[in-house]
Amino acid sequence: MQQLLTLSNGVRVRLIHDPSASRAAALVQLAAGSHHEPPQWPGLAHLLEHVVFTGSAHYQGDDRLMSWAQAQGARLNATTLPTTTAWFFDLRAAQLGQGLARLTDMLAQPLFAREAIEQEVAVIDAEYQLLSTHADTLRDAALSLAFDAPAALQHFHVGDAVHFGTDFTALQQALRDYHQRYFHAANLTLWLQGPQSLSELAALAERYATQFRPASTVAALPAALALQPARHFALQLADTPRLRFSFPLADAPSLTLLRQLVTDKAAGSLLAVLGERGYADDAQLLVPYRSENGSVVSIEFQLTAADTSLCAAVESLFCHWLRQLTILTEPQREHYAALAQQQFHRLSPVDQLRERAFGFSPVAQCDEANWQRLLAQLTASNMTRLRVAPQLDAEQQRVQGFPLSLTVTQWSATMAKSSLPQWHFYPWATGRALPALPQQQCYLPHIDPDQHNGVLMLSPAVGSTLPARWGHIIQSSLRAIIAQCAHAGGSLSFSPRQGQWLLQLTGNHQVLLHTLDALLTQLQTIPASLRAQGERNFARQQQQWRSDIAVRCLLNQLPQLIGGEAGRQSAESSLPRLPWCATLYGGDKALQQAVSRLLTRFPGDINAELPPAAAPLPQQPAYCLPTDSQDAAVVLFCPLVEQTAACLAAWRILALLFEPRIFQQLRVEKNLGYVVSCRFMSVAGEHGLLFAVQSPTHNLASITAHIQHFISQMPQVIATLEAPDFAEKCALLTESLHSSHQDRLEQCGERWLDQQSFAPALTQQAISRLTMDNLLNYCQRLVKEQARWWMLNNHPR
Repeated sequence: MQQLLTLSNGVRVRLIHDPSASRAAALVQLAAGSHHEPPQWPGLAHLLEHVVFTGSAHYQGDDRLMSWAQAQGARLNATTLPTTTAWFFDLRAAQLGQGLARLTDMLAQPLFAREAIEQEVAVIDAEYQLLSTHADTLRDAALSLAFDAPAALQHFHVGDAVHFGTDFTALQQALRDYHQRYFHAANLTLWLQGPQSLSELAALAERYATQFRPASTVAALPAALALQPARHFALQLADTPRLRFSFPLADAPSLTLLRQLVTDKAAGSLLAVLGERGYADDAQLLVPYRSENGSVVSIEFQLTAADTSLCAAVESLFCHWLRQLTILTEPQREHYAALAQQQFHRLSPVDQLRERAFGFSPVAQCDEANWQRLLAQLTASNMTRLRVAPQLDAEQQRVQGFPLSLTVTQWSATMAKSSLPQWHFYPWATGRALPALPQQQCYLPHIDPDQHNGVLMLSPAVGSTLPARWGHIIQSSLRAIIAQCAHAGGSLSFSPRQGQWLLQLTGNHQVLLHTLDALLTQLQTIPASLRAQGERNFARQQQQWRSDIAVRCLLNQLPQLIGGEAGRQSAESSLPRLPWCATLYGGDKALQQAVSRLLTRFPGDINAELPPAAAPLPQQPAYCLPTDSQDAAVVLFCPLVEQTAACLAAWRILALLFEPRIFQQLRVEKNLGYVVSCRFMSVAGEHGLLFAVQSPTHNLASITAHIQHFISQMPQVIATLEAPDFAEKCALLTESLHSSHQDRLEQCGERWLDQQSFAPALTQQAISRLTMDNLLNYCQRLVKEQARWWMLNNHPR
């Protein structure tokens, strides 16, 4: 259920009642962004997005939103876009009011303390250095050259130390002036979502959002979008070859439906045809610019090669496919809209709000007029093209403050009619006979049998690791089957979860068995073209990891280290035979019997008896891994000191206590780096505390020493912990046991991952038996038993 209302001061409010949710979310959207900042202060909007988190009139120190949310296990973030800025969080539903009080106070009455401004200038300067080599950012910057208007598209908006300068009194005043000009009720929209009734959500909005001052004017509309005469551009980047088609739209209805069609991988789809012809491996729909006066929509393809002839072929097929969309029937549009709706409901509450706020609301109805109005704007004459290739003859120029090797180019997109495919759109008629079942069967645990759709979980056994290369090959080989399963009303996925490859399959009896039969047949003999696609995707991932921010690069490689894959070559010509674990959740006995017989065809040993696996120990004090980033980065993963539910409960509570403290000490007080975090993490069957720091100003030795010193101080902190604080953290942890995802597939995934670890699952009994003395003892063991620590740092290239 939803409700739209306007408060007495003019703030627009959008309320979503989700009775099955255990968490709630809030998002405040400001109708002003980087294009509204004064020209003498480039980056001011971005800086303000950061600085408001540092304290407000009624919430400062540990009580401000950032520190408070970290201590509560909440998720929060913010983003500055060209014409809007948004701040958002999700947390336990009971805490929505407390979180909203802090969010609205920090936006209505920020302190803009000079010391905080100086710190955030340093953070944004480091962020600018990082973005200077970030491929996604550079592609967006290159796209801006395709437009004559608005002129602000090509301006510098990230901000850096040079442009902010050293006159922090003037900068402080500029922030206050910007806030005074734009932060009023007429420019603000509040989104609230949770299990609370609409009247309860409305009361929260009325209580906290009426503090914004009213105003009779809103930000002026930006200039309308206008394309340059040149329509073909080429950008040199040491990145996967890509091709981006972009369209300026006067209005942008039905983007959710279009995105669903663009990303479909079923037989006869755009991506399936491009893949079969060896042109492209993937595609995404982006909205790099959105305003009340027009939007830019981009469809970007990951190409298999970078030559212009391939670009011309992809454009011909893409334009032909767009024309076919105009004759989609109403049942076909409704079918794709329903798929988009299913994917939307699997998102977290805050991600649902972000989708709604940024133009991808779930499709309520497939209106023919809106659909045709969108397609009428997606024409070759209204399109600009950006080709991205690793080698080009191009001159360097600065765009949005970034150095780009960019040139104008040309190609002719023509294709003989005989080469154009027959596109297929769903739904298709179904009614196939059930697959033949082998006589043999494997042992298959059946959890909570019922008459609902079954959910099959399948992953390598604890202590066994599927090489990442083969994970990508399997993933590519199954992508058409995954899409076909979705079209039939089921769901199939194969992806890494917590560092382990996991296959999840659900659907009615017929869909589940047909899909399982199809994937088993595919895995017996993977086609060469799909294997090559998987190899390319694996190579892209490795390249992306090296070029990503340094901390993320290290985090991505942690599962391989713990799983013993790092440094080991994976050149097997056939899928390695490993022990796999499988379980069926729900479904009836007949389904369990059929699945257990089909799984005897799986290329691995299903539920074989194995000796208990021991948690691995690091083989060296620290692992130094190469990154493209020049920042120093350290990741420290501290596993449980014993594989018990009691230790797991202690680690979860220590994470809640450590997270706000390390941020305050190392990020706020010492300004050690712009990435400073501590959180609980599960990876490759191990549970542990994860510390991560990235800094452009401190070296590896300094970062490591600061982390170790912080950990060494924590027993003293735990020893002085007040009983009410301990009880509050135990209550938070207990509540988390009863707040699993509302989607049944995700619930089963969470249960499965709990079982596929070295430690037993967390229980309410383990939490209730944990004492403050136990917690202190575990914290002291954390400090002493450093041989268990996985220390990763980087070696900048």
